[in-house]
Amino acid sequence: MKKFCLLLCSCAFAAGAFAMDLTFRINPGIVLPSDSNYGTGFSGFLQADADLFGMITAGLEGNFSMSKPNGMEDNLNLAGFGLGLGAYYYPLARVYLGAGGAFGIHQVSTKIDQVNKSSSDLYYRGYGELGFRVSPELTVSGTGGYISYLCNGNDPFLSGVTAGLSIRYTVSAGKSGSSSFVIRLEQEDSAFPLFMKAYKNCPLGTLTLTNNEGAEVKNVHVAFRAGRYTTSTFESANIGRIRKYGSVDLPLYADFSPEILKFAENGKIAGELVVDYEFLGKKKQAVQSVVISVYNRNAFYWSDANALAAFVSPETDEILTFAKEVAGIVNSMAYSGMNKGVQTAAAMMEAIRLAGIKYSDDKTTPYVEYHLTENLDSIQYPLQTMNNLSGDYDDLGILLASCLESVQVGTGFLPLEDDFIVLVNLGINPKNASSHFADPDSLILDGENAWFGLSMKNFSKGFTASRKAAAKAIKKANSDAEGTYEFVNNELAWETYSPSIFSGSGKAFETPSKSAVEKASRSVIQEYISSDLEKVIASARNSGDQNKLGLALVRAGRYAEARTAFSSATSVAAMNNLANVYMLERNYTAAVAQYKKVLAKAPQNTGAQKGLERANAKLGL
Repeated sequence: MKKFCLLLCSCAFAAGAFAMDLTFRINPGIVLPSDSNYGTGFSGFLQADADLFGMITAGLEGNFSMSKPNGMEDNLNLAGFGLGLGAYYYPLARVYLGAGGAFGIHQVSTKIDQVNKSSSDLYYRGYGELGFRVSPELTVSGTGGYISYLCNGNDPFLSGVTAGLSIRYTVSAGKSGSSSFVIRLEQEDSAFPLFMKAYKNCPLGTLTLTNNEGAEVKNVHVAFRAGRYTTSTFESANIGRIRKYGSVDLPLYADFSPEILKFAENGKIAGELVVDYEFLGKKKQAVQSVVISVYNRNAFYWSDANALAAFVSPETDEILTFAKEVAGIVNSMAYSGMNKGVQTAAAMMEAIRLAGIKYSDDKTTPYVEYHLTENLDSIQYPLQTMNNLSGDYDDLGILLASCLESVQVGTGFLPLEDDFIVLVNLGINPKNASSHFADPDSLILDGENAWFGLSMKNFSKGFTASRKAAAKAIKKANSDAEGTYEFVNNELAWETYSPSIFSGSGKAFETPSKSAVEKASRSVIQEYISSDLEKVIASARNSGDQNKLGLALVRAGRYAEARTAFSSATSVAAMNNLANVYMLERNYTAAVAQYKKVLAKAPQNTGAQKGLERANAKLGL
């Protein structure tokens, strides 16, 4: 008994520390004694409890029972006082289930032969309830249970089943205020405008949502919006149930709009948290303010080099316009057999240089220092580099990569200690790299593609010097047994870090003249032919493979020599390649005749079949 009393006292003490509500109950009813010597009587209970954790009650109770024994004129009156402990649950919004018990001291009194008699002892009882929640404060229930008043410590004096009505009223004692929810936001770091699209999957921070309604809430949907800075009210979480005064931690997501890129300085965004939920079976909505800390649009940490790909934005209108003009120049002067990636990269880099864009030393956050630290760096968007006509190594590389990606030339980058290498996807199988470059070891071969590099440290020296410097750096990286160099493929990095399009700001960018771009491009392409393709041609000639030699000569634009090489070979491949050269020279009649020779020897050759169709179409046949 002492242990039980101690337990109840401990619960009552805990109520003072943890209770959010106080509950008061009145339970009028009847008692049906188990002893046939007693008649049906009246019972009543008064309870005052502390509501713990939204499911347990602990407190005090008083009770009174009255029954008339057979053969006696006066009623037997029993009054008790004790400690109670209970539990409850709402299986539905308004359906209440409860159970509990109590233990304490009672006093019995009656008249025997006109003399008042009384005594005291212990009592205990248990009960269950099924009710309807009229409001968050008021619940009406039907109740039933069992009570036993003891005599001499063990023997029942009066025991029986109780039944009646319970009216439960709750008074809030722990919370106040008009808000339906209390919201607290913790951001480990400010939001980066650069990663505006990533915050639909990566949380801005952690929200702590506390239910401040008068009862539990269900089907809770939490979403965030921030006016023009977001494109939609974006849902962060869907929670099945939050108990009264209960708290949940959940991630905060956002669907930011390009407006966030207007943050030229660190700042804050005033947003709204929209909470849709069900309260006692009714749908409700709460809207509360929340403030998001935001970095400036150029802020960047180098903790993950892949994240730099978000600055590479080929869909920026100004970048698209410039890149397509340069690509048009390439198409008008391109060597048909030469790798398109090499020619496009050469023309693009020279066009950027001719436009007056050059390297400038970043005095505040220099690349050579900041990309090796955990300090907050500042990096330009490609349009900013265009407008400023200058940038650091990484800024120039981002502009060049954006322009190339705009015309479907894949790019990547290799951040080095004192250089930034832009990687250009050749779009060829690595096994064929030696057919395009004299030294395949100067390329990055990733299993599916071959990539050549351009050094931004040597940007001002032009395409050739930039390519040669990058080749040396790549050879060093390829020989690095420890693998300390990190090669980033932009298109793969975009799967996590989508490009941020910073557009429509600053002065109009002027594209250099077509003739200037053509002249510069032809010059650097000739240098590429001399440094690489001439060696490829010499190697093919030494091998004695005339078809291989013809292909190398085609890449260098030497069609007449290529025809001679193909003509001296008897393979179907060489015969077909000879017809292709006639097509390049626009000698369509000769091409038709040659394709027919191929098909006479190999009727199922699909390349010759398609070539013949194209040649006949050119001749109007």
